[in-house]
Amino acid sequence: VALLCKQTLFLSWLFGRIEKKNEIDATATAPTSPVVLKLHASEVLSTILQHEDYSMQRCGVKLSCLPKYTCAFDDLDEKPAAISKSSKNDVEEKDEKVDGMEVLLQSIAVYRKADPQTEVECEFLENTFDALAATLLREDNVENFVEYQGIELMLRCLREKVHSGGGALKVLNFAVSGSARSVSEEAATNITDGNIKGVNDAYKKACETFIQAGGLKVIFPLFMARKGAIPCPALCSEAGSNLAKRAMSNSAHKDDNAKGALSKRAKKAAHARKKWLAEVEQNVIYIMYALTRYIDEKSPHDAHARLLVKFVEEDCEKCDRAVELCLKYDEKARIAEYHYFKSDEAEEAEQLGADVDLAALDAKLRNGGDVFHRGCAILSFACAGSTRCHRHVRDQLKLQGSGISVIKAGLAEFSSLLINGSQKDQIENYLSSI
Repeated sequence: VALLCKQTLFLSWLFGRIEKKNEIDATATAPTSPVVLKLHASEVLSTILQHEDYSMQRCGVKLSCLPKYTCAFDDLDEKPAAISKSSKNDVEEKDEKVDGMEVLLQSIAVYRKADPQTEVECEFLENTFDALAATLLREDNVENFVEYQGIELMLRCLREKVHSGGGALKVLNFAVSGSARSVSEEAATNITDGNIKGVNDAYKKACETFIQAGGLKVIFPLFMARKGAIPCPALCSEAGSNLAKRAMSNSAHKDDNAKGALSKRAKKAAHARKKWLAEVEQNVIYIMYALTRYIDEKSPHDAHARLLVKFVEEDCEKCDRAVELCLKYDEKARIAEYHYFKSDEAEEAEQLGADVDLAALDAKLRNGGDVFHRGCAILSFACAGSTRCHRHVRDQLKLQGSGISVIKAGLAEFSSLLINGSQKDQIENYLSSI
């Protein structure tokens, strides 16, 4: 990947193929469908941009200023006079750039109101979302994403409740959350007199733009799991097929005979549907956590107050939902940890002298623990900012047979996994305040 980005113009060529209109080349001996070519180009592009060489900025430049692709076999001798006439034109040609961010956003904008109609279109759209999300691990791309009104486009996809809404949530998650790598690098480079400075401005600005664009009205119905707010997968996708809907309907009615009679295809479709809904829920939690992390009292447009009041209104129903999610993912994480300790894998690791506790923690985080930590932080944001929310959360936890100690334990574990910096300081402040 580093070789492709540094020594070739392959990225620019891939963006050119994605941007190209769906017109079949009549001169080709065996013409291939342009839609298929765009699909393959999007697959390769997504793979490259998700590679750590690009996401960790070891190679390549930001997408908005890629060098223009030029073919090595272009016959430049045909126009010698035109080249010698004006040196300005020559300079302009050299300075021409490919704006990859704009290409990705325009490709998604086609599906902001309508679902893809074929499996090829659906896969192309998913690849485009994966590529766009991966680019946002680089902070220089986040700035361009916000500038090009990418957040507004993603919110538009969510308001229309179409297939692109699922990918839009993933992109928004990456746009406002950043990565552990970017945060740790920032902590390492922004040290003054032993103190680590604040968070990166790119993700903070993205969160502020999200709220200014009306994102709270979109994200909170999703957080509350309102059926009318959840984006629907396209019929051409496995999760949106009629087979998946029937299988989910049977499981919802808890009909054991129907479950046993389900074919392999139906079970696979039902699994895809559950995975779609789980990803929507988890991406929403990650976005909510990013908002509580980056939005402070200095944020413009009263963003902090607007975010906090959402938890207080409607008799603290958002706090009830946050408690429900915390307990749900805490249970999932504990079960995953228990199963690992009872597995043959743990026994083999112990015999080899590996750190079994660390492996169990990894299993716990992968199966809900990471989401649980962020749910605890969301709850703590509401409790720290509102005495009413604090009392309500304590009462609700007691009704569920639990207590505030569960939230404190989640915050303590979350803090132990973080490097020294503003994020860890915030979690520790939550611990002391609740």
